[in-house]
Amino acid sequence: MGIWNSSPHPVSDIRDWQRSGRLEVRPSFQRKEVWSPAARIMLIDTILRQVPMPKMFLWNEVVNESTHRRVIDGQQRISAILGFLDDKFALESPYSGPYVGKKFSELPIAERQRILQYRIDFNEALDFDEAEVREVYSRVNKYSLPLNKQELRKADYPGIFLEVSTELSLDDYLENAKVFSIAQRRRMGDVEFMSEVLAGMLEGPQDKKGDLDYFYSRYAHWGAADATKAKQEFQAALQDIKLVFDEQVLPLRSTRFRQKSDFYSLFLSFIELRRAGCKLEGKDLVPLRQDLKLLDQYIAPESPVDILSEYAIKCVSQANSVSSRSWRKNFLLNILAGTYRQRRPDSRTVEMFTTILVQLQRDEGSLLDVCSGCDRPMSEHEATNRVLEWPKDAASYQITNSCWRAASCPASGST
Repeated sequence: MGIWNSSPHPVSDIRDWQRSGRLEVRPSFQRKEVWSPAARIMLIDTILRQVPMPKMFLWNEVVNESTHRRVIDGQQRISAILGFLDDKFALESPYSGPYVGKKFSELPIAERQRILQYRIDFNEALDFDEAEVREVYSRVNKYSLPLNKQELRKADYPGIFLEVSTELSLDDYLENAKVFSIAQRRRMGDVEFMSEVLAGMLEGPQDKKGDLDYFYSRYAHWGAADATKAKQEFQAALQDIKLVFDEQVLPLRSTRFRQKSDFYSLFLSFIELRRAGCKLEGKDLVPLRQDLKLLDQYIAPESPVDILSEYAIKCVSQANSVSSRSWRKNFLLNILAGTYRQRRPDSRTVEMFTTILVQLQRDEGSLLDVCSGCDRPMSEHEATNRVLEWPKDAASYQITNSCWRAASCPASGST
């Protein structure tokens, strides 16, 4: 194997190598360019601030008495630097310095000079053959732990949105409820998830595959009053979750609703109901908890209840798409609303509740045949169609505190 030479080079050298055809930025073993526009822009910001960057690796060969260089590690950074020097992009958001909107050629001469004089440390492989270089490339990329998307966001998008997401992720209740695993906290998965929840609060359910960077950029300079309002709203909704998932009766950590797919849609349901002016304080939560226990027990792909099977599938297949997240939110909204709003559900929700009960009771072989209006068997009525009702004194309208009445029953014991 050859030898290694460690040496710094100014950015001007990289441009000279490229212009003279003595630099191969992407040899055959390199991957394609994968950096986002924001990542390229913030690298230039790093140079403008004269902040040192990690070393790059080059493979040097002498061809026709001139040194030719091939990039082993650092392709994304070198491509970004050369692209900026060639005016291929401008300093747009998330950059927020004095040169917003400017390309390299539009910068003051002094700044252009500082960029060209910025020095980067290189490890240069001398007298290596291609097999040895490929091994170096494999070692550099295989045995280092690459930054995940959220770790990169922390570096690329400092600002209020990151600060608020981080603060919310550290809530002790989420820790105790085991919403996050230790591994997720170690790699900022908790902050990323809270960013998704916060984005959903601000602009409705979002597609996880969408551009979370958009929120980090747009709300990087979030107004203090608006950020505080969002935090207060988050805590108010979380307080409602604590009321419903009481530690002594129905701890969140013991249910499926601590899972991210469920928690995301559940939380946004609480937010929507509170924004509609509904509150839980002082209300009987027992029927609602019974409903949630029922869902926790029967939500599964193989559930005998069609809509609960569909819910389970939407937590697995395309779980983080905006359509699945919105569907789950709307479903849970119907469940929660019976206690939040304290009024009889609309006809579509009643139909959904009816279907759930019929399918459950058929599966259990316990379909009730007693009419709540007269306490007589359904078979004694001319028509046996079941109508879902609630007692006149019902304080909430949940699945588990409903009752059947024969459609033909003249009695009026329910509402």
